[in-house]
Amino acid sequence: MEYDFAIIYFGLTRSIRKTHETHKKYVYDVLKKNNITYQIFMHTWKTKDDTQNVWEKKIPEKIDYTEYKLLSPDFYTLDDETEYLECINMDMYFYKDVWYAKGNVCDGEWLPGMVSNYVCMLESQKRGLSMVTSSGHKFKFIMFLRPDIMIHNEFPIDSILANPDNIHLPNHSHYSGKNEHLSIMKYEDSYFFGNRIDELPEFRMDHGRIVAEKYCEFIINKYNMTVNEIDFQFTVTRP
Repeated sequence: MEYDFAIIYFGLTRSIRKTHETHKKYVYDVLKKNNITYQIFMHTWKTKDDTQNVWEKKIPEKIDYTEYKLLSPDFYTLDDETEYLECINMDMYFYKDVWYAKGNVCDGEWLPGMVSNYVCMLESQKRGLSMVTSSGHKFKFIMFLRPDIMIHNEFPIDSILANPDNIHLPNHSHYSGKNEHLSIMKYEDSYFFGNRIDELPEFRMDHGRIVAEKYCEFIINKYNMTVNEIDFQFTVTRP
């Protein structure tokens, strides 16, 4: 069966109890109102002792592995984050000698916990995209969306449909590159964007420390994606 959108939720679920109603009102309901068909995919992680961090600080709230149901995914996968981190070589992404010599500066390293979180986030996107490709369904667009964002206005579907060949990003919070908390693109372009974890070691080697927005912009430029910035306002919401 063919659908218009595959919505891929990725990363830790964190605060779905606080955010899910805004996703239903401002994304799901908007798509339905415009007769846009979609299916929802979610990939997330189980952490050691069910703990979670805000930036690099461990917080007391444990992850609730049942709250994902509030977003009603059609496909859901929970993988073990500790097992994943134990099977990869973090030295490819984080240079300890540079960290000890320079610390968290532009020509040094990003905070070690942030690099680890980012690697897991990108891997989660990759696994989410793999869920889509193995679902047996066809899709016109892929939407990568964080589950822990509080959405403040309606999803601008008209802007997406009017610019189908673009990659669509929010028009805010770009910082040192491009904000990737939400991204929408044609299915054909999702391979490069959704699998960008595979190119991260080479990027670290050739372009310096890893920062999320910086790397997002690098991939967009490398694959000549034209950005359409959409008016879609949201804030990351902590547990």
